[in-house]
Amino acid sequence: SLVLIFLDGLLLFSFGVFLPSLIAKFNLTEAMGASIFALRCFVLAFTLPISGKLVDKYDPRAVIFTGGLICVIGLFLSAFANSTLEIFIYFGVVIGIGDGVLYITCVALISRWFIKKRSIAIGIITTGVPISGLFVPPITSWLILNYGLEKALIALSGFVFIAIFSSFILRSHPGEKNLKPYGYENNILNNNKNNQDTEQPEWTAKQAIRTPTFILLYFLHISGFITFLIIITHLFNYEVHIGIPALLASGALAAIGLGSICGRLLLSSVLAEHLSRKRILFICYFAQSSAILILLFISNVKAYYLFGFLFGFFYSGWIPIFPMLLGNFFGLRALGTIYGLFSTSFSIAAVTGPIVAGYIFDISGSYNYSFILAIGFCYLAAVLTFFIKKPVIKKNYQIS
Repeated sequence: SLVLIFLDGLLLFSFGVFLPSLIAKFNLTEAMGASIFALRCFVLAFTLPISGKLVDKYDPRAVIFTGGLICVIGLFLSAFANSTLEIFIYFGVVIGIGDGVLYITCVALISRWFIKKRSIAIGIITTGVPISGLFVPPITSWLILNYGLEKALIALSGFVFIAIFSSFILRSHPGEKNLKPYGYENNILNNNKNNQDTEQPEWTAKQAIRTPTFILLYFLHISGFITFLIIITHLFNYEVHIGIPALLASGALAAIGLGSICGRLLLSSVLAEHLSRKRILFICYFAQSSAILILLFISNVKAYYLFGFLFGFFYSGWIPIFPMLLGNFFGLRALGTIYGLFSTSFSIAAVTGPIVAGYIFDISGSYNYSFILAIGFCYLAAVLTFFIKKPVIKKNYQIS
């Protein structure tokens, strides 16, 4: 699962490095360049819930390998795109179709394998995204500088093709290996000791998405990702615009990856065992937003590396919290479908944040206003974390 989620991070972190080359090759504006990524995420809005439903019903090995293979095809064809329409189709639509299976399916599966230490297990596998952030930007930048855009795309497609074979290791449930989820026995003993039914109610996806709690979490996810995607999509281009060499500029994105690895393991895993998840969400949103102030007031490479580490550290802390909350609030029976629907919030953020930020740059010639917008969304999310509460199903299964 970690390897597969690494591939999801590869597709995410490499785009910001590809963006200046794509803009130059196809003569695009900043907003149009960001629209390639936005189109991919718009397609994800449809493929994520489908992927979640497929992994609830079918063998995850077939589902994930097929999606990964589609990503390989999209990357490979992008290397041979000769028009704006072609790059939008290959990098936007085709990759968007395949990418929907690489993250949520793995999180849903791991949730089924762990009752005890589930938060740590999810925290470990989701470090695949920040690990890719540590390595992918400088490697992608080096490939482009030495071999050009087209060969860099081909090289990444080859790596993805090899890595997706790890999907054949996956199993849907511990029962397929004649096992019980880790912590199952302790969970049963605790239930018997309390002499009451403490099992988590199993919500349907239809019930879950109608609750005010789901809607609030959905908006928090959108707000956090608008901030994150504005930075990830435009930070490299911003540094290049102010005269920082490309290879040095990629280091800030790598710093986000390094910080994310630390934050993913500490904030969302270890501290999640001791602090309330709502408190962790508030800390992460507030600190992530505050880190962006470095970009507004300090202009040197070392400061950008510091920003990258801090931004990544606190960004990664809130990412795994949401599937944990969804599993705790709504149960595991339909978690793949629920999480798939929930993850469409990422697509909404991607379709709005990066494009708006690019448009603001096109009309103002500055990224400062976009950074201020990112700060505002994240501070708003921090405040709204105080309103999260667990939903309940009454005995007649009417939602309250």
